[in-house]
Order: sequence, then structure tokens, then C-alpha cells
Amino acid sequence: MTNKTKISQTAHSAAQIPFTGLDWVWFYPAGTLCNLECAHCLVSASPESEVLLPLDTIEIETALQEVVLHQQGRPFQIGMTGGEVFLLKAQKYNQRLFPMIETCLAYSDILILTNGLLADDITLQRLKAIEARSKHSIRYRISLDGASAETNDQIRQYRGGRPTFELIMQSLQRFQANGVYPTLAYTYESSGKAADVLIRAEALKQEYKTLLQKFGLIDLELVAIPFFDQGAETVRRDRTGIPHIESPGITNHCIATYTNRAYDLFQCSYGRSFAKEVTGKTGWYKCPVLPAKQIAEAALIGRSFSESACTITIEHPQCITCFTAATQGTGMSCSG
Repeated sequence: MTNKTKISQTAHSAAQIPFTGLDWVWFYPAGTLCNLECAHCLVSASPESEVLLPLDTIEIETALQEVVLHQQGRPFQIGMTGGEVFLLKAQKYNQRLFPMIETCLAYSDILILTNGLLADDITLQRLKAIEARSKHSIRYRISLDGASAETNDQIRQYRGGRPTFELIMQSLQRFQANGVYPTLAYTYESSGKAADVLIRAEALKQEYKTLLQKFGLIDLELVAIPFFDQGAETVRRDRTGIPHIESPGITNHCIATYTNRAYDLFQCSYGRSFAKEVTGKTGWYKCPVLPAKQIAEAALIGRSFSESACTITIEHPQCITCFTAATQGTGMSCSG
């Protein structure tokens, strides 16, 4: 074990997570640009957001070449998040979505996180044709924040609070009609006693199952994602009086006591993200939830992939969200 991967055993230091091997590479293709302005967005995405800038196809391909060199034949998966990935199908962005997807499929399977609203029939059929020419596959995950219009539209919304629930349900039906079966991701509150969280999460799951049945979407899978108290979500909690997610700090002792050093419960042990800062510089980040220096100064861990393949310190306050999800048994990973 090199000095770079040694783990401090000091009980009172911030916990360190070793890089156990790359399973996931996450890209922010559209940066933090989005057609929505959701009240809980952890990266404060919006139609004019510049927390992160859109990537070019060549930047993604260069990053993937670095990864392939590091992996030496070991497989990995690609995730696309944002911001809204499907914005890049527009002429404004030279329809770069399609060559970008084609490039990524040459390397691996892809999981696209999206709100689904911009994925029309023509776009879905074009992506299916691209996928059919590849040995790799595309999966989609569409987000919802309530099993009813009343609950979802308080959070997941266009600028000015315009609702999205009905449009998202129509989008799910459109995907299915095109022979594409996305996973439905829903948010839940992870703070509190583990037993209470599990009960709450299970109740929510049943609500969403009922919703899918109502709309003829019984073949879709569900995945739960906890709220992260950062970005727009912090503002929402201030405005609505929802308690903030406080972190006492996570130590190596915590990791050992509550997970028996099961580092693979934490996505920072097996994943890295790649994005472009507002300065125009690209870089590698320790976590897809912390993809910008503007969000967390220490999130950037290298301009090259080789620099990022290292032990990282989980000192950010919202690392507690992943930690509690892991110890509560709900699991936490952007890859599901």
C-alpha cells in the first residue's frame, strides 16, 4: 500500500475513504444548466446557472481515454447527471447530445439522470438507433418528488413555481410507449432514527407503486434518493422551517464502528465525477454530489484522472447524508 492510499486510524480525524477501484464515472454534460429550477436542487441548477458549464464531446472523450488507461481493461460504467442532459439536443448546443452519447457508448454502458421533459419521441427513437449500433446500453432515471401533484409541485418545478407532475407522468408514459423503461427516482427525508427512516421510506415506496399502477407504468423500477441539505435545498429548509441536516463530523472511528470499514458503501470509494468549472477548466471531483469548487472547495481532487485515484477525506457537512443512508440500511449511491 502506497503512502497515498494509507488510511489514518486517528479516531478524532475526519474519516478517509480509500479508492478501491473505479466502477463509475459521472459526467455533467450540460453543467448545471436545466429547464427546471427545483426548490431542492443540491447543485442549484437552473436555466441560467453557471455553477458548472456544459462539456464538449472532445472533453468527455479525453477524460474517458484517461480512464481506460487507468483501468487497463477493467470495465466501468458511465453516469450522466446535471443540470438537464437533454438540453444538449438543441441547435443552440449543436445537438452535441447525440455524438456525446455515441462517444460514451464506445466505452461503456450509460445511465442518464433526467427530468424527462425534453425527451420527445424523435429524440428517444434517435437514441435507440444509436444504442442499437453499439454493444453497450443506455438506461434512464427520471426524478419525481412526490406521488401526487400537490407534493411534487412544491419542490420539482419550472421557474416561477410552475408545476411539473402531470408532464413528468406523461414523459414516463412516452418513454414506455417508445419501448424504453426508465427507473423512477424519488426523494425521501433521511434524518432521524434508522427505524423511523426505514418505515417512512417503505411507506413512500408503496405510494409510488400505487402511482405507477394508476398510470399504467407497473414495469418501472423505483429507487429512493435522500435529500441533501446544500444548494437550493438549504434555502428551501430556511424558508419552510424544515430542520437542517446537521453533521457532527464523520471520523475513522465512525466508519469502523458503524460499517465495519465497509468502504464500498460510499460512492466516493468507487466513483469519480468530471465537470467544467465556470473558469472553463475541467477537473475530477471526489463525488457526483460535490461537483464544483463553488459548492465545496476541497471537492476538486485533480485535473487528471490519475491524480483523482486517491484516498479522499469526507469532511463536507453533507457527507453525513451518505453516511446515514449507509448505516440505516437504505444505501446511498447515485448509481443506485
